[in-house]
Amino acid sequence: MQLQTAFDDMGGRFQARLKGTRTVSKQVQGGQYEATSSFAVLEAKFDLEVFDRLHDPTFIAIERSTTDGPIYLVYEVTSLYPMHFQMLGVSSSIPQQIREEFLERVSEGWGESQETWIDLYAVSTGYRLADGGDEMKFERCRLTPLQGSVAHRLSKAAVERLLCVEGGLELGKVKGQDIRLTVDADSLLGYHIGVFGFTGVGKSNLTANLIRKMMDRDPELKVCVLDISGEYPVHLVDKLGSGMVYTTEDFSNKAEIFTHSQVIPSTLEKELKDDAWLLGIFQRLLADGRIKVLSMEQSASSFTLGSVYEALADVIGERKAGYQMIEVARSEIVARFSKAGFSADSELKRLPPEEVDFLIGRLESLKGKVHEKSSAVKAFDSLIELLRMPEPEEGVTLDTPEETAYRFLTGKDRLYIFYAPNPSGARDLASRYLSRLLYLKKVLGLRQRVLVVLDEAQEFAPQDAKGEEGKSSRAVEALLRQGRKYRAYAVISTQRVAHMNTNALQQLHSYFVSTLPRVYDRLVIADSFSLDLSVLERTAELQTGEWLFLSYKATQQKNVPVFIETENNEETVKRHVLGGA
Repeated sequence: MQLQTAFDDMGGRFQARLKGTRTVSKQVQGGQYEATSSFAVLEAKFDLEVFDRLHDPTFIAIERSTTDGPIYLVYEVTSLYPMHFQMLGVSSSIPQQIREEFLERVSEGWGESQETWIDLYAVSTGYRLADGGDEMKFERCRLTPLQGSVAHRLSKAAVERLLCVEGGLELGKVKGQDIRLTVDADSLLGYHIGVFGFTGVGKSNLTANLIRKMMDRDPELKVCVLDISGEYPVHLVDKLGSGMVYTTEDFSNKAEIFTHSQVIPSTLEKELKDDAWLLGIFQRLLADGRIKVLSMEQSASSFTLGSVYEALADVIGERKAGYQMIEVARSEIVARFSKAGFSADSELKRLPPEEVDFLIGRLESLKGKVHEKSSAVKAFDSLIELLRMPEPEEGVTLDTPEETAYRFLTGKDRLYIFYAPNPSGARDLASRYLSRLLYLKKVLGLRQRVLVVLDEAQEFAPQDAKGEEGKSSRAVEALLRQGRKYRAYAVISTQRVAHMNTNALQQLHSYFVSTLPRVYDRLVIADSFSLDLSVLERTAELQTGEWLFLSYKATQQKNVPVFIETENNEETVKRHVLGGA
């Protein structure tokens, strides 16, 4: 390996050695979340050009002597501080006039005095730069560096070899480097993605750009978006020619009403003057039958045996008088249908009439064994009404969540967007649509890859949710836990990570992080994904369109944090509109 190609010490200007290592921890919410940062402290010769360059993300290699010769441990710089020897003794106890004289000498000494240096804090990537013969090679390594060791700044070629997958999907530009970050597209898609950031950092912009890139790369990929804010019909307007938009709100079949309900990014609105362009597009889509009102009506086809089991479990969970009898009855019902070859995913409409009559009779019997004013009675009546519910007339097809899940999987359209601005309705949609989607993937054996995008995901999968919220959260968790087996993947976008179902979060293998003002949101991410806190704290400096990206699967070396600048999705929308496509 030619070290001159692996290192770029800026013509000898970058000179640094290791001073030592430190570990700090932070807790919130009574110790529920704890994050630890273990970092190396290096001292670099002060140089203005070096100091300015180090403000961008930088990777360094610390020499480490071993019995087999020297190796190079790869670290990432997270923070830096200019230091001056005379400042070490300055305190408020020194008279002001003397302090001012000190400060004047310090100010004049930067870049010229031997009494100045730079303190660098850097975290380990867990890799070492190894001798790969004619090429650079990185290997996992747990060795710790030794104090006094020399450190080198990695070159552009080395950083590219560390991070980028040849021929991979381009995510953006590595900050501070003339490098385009490319990742393994199959691994990025196939192991679920998280997008975390506060309002205004560009979560939907990034997510829409990811959707577009993955759809363009894989012509067979289908995408459905559950959208609370009404942003994606605009962000993906160029893809709606082969897509559908369903809304839970009745817009009286008028494009003007639907247009006004959608969010146009302020910068895009300013450049395109008004929303006449969007109105024209939505009018054409409406005329083509590509914008429809979603029917949330229930029918027997909307439910499975699992719906009955869950309803009974909810009654049992209330621990009201008589719950033991209900628990016994539920076990008997599950055993009966399991023995007959039916699973929790079996649709009620496909049950033989005699089995439906058995269920109704069993529920009627249970009603007589609990107090007449018990909430259980209402639950049993709802289940009986459900079992007796007639199917739609022949030839009549409702645009229900269950029916649209079937069409999405079996039809030709590649993009479905569900606009559900009411959080309660959005959760009902999520629990029904996602449950049916996963069920159909299981029983029909449909092998095409699908991507489910959950915008404002904390609404769909809140932590410790019960009732209707619980159904939605369980459906999201089931998709994340089981979906990969059936080629169903997910993107989770949220600004309130601490409010999310942690079982769902832990299924994510790639994630983008931007500014999160609340410390407990940052600690949840650090704790859930074993991310060093000092790296995560740097996200407070990020601008719109800048992200910390980390992946266990998709980057060339796994679990190496990298700061990137992503493309602006609005530019694609603008080109589509101005081009009249």
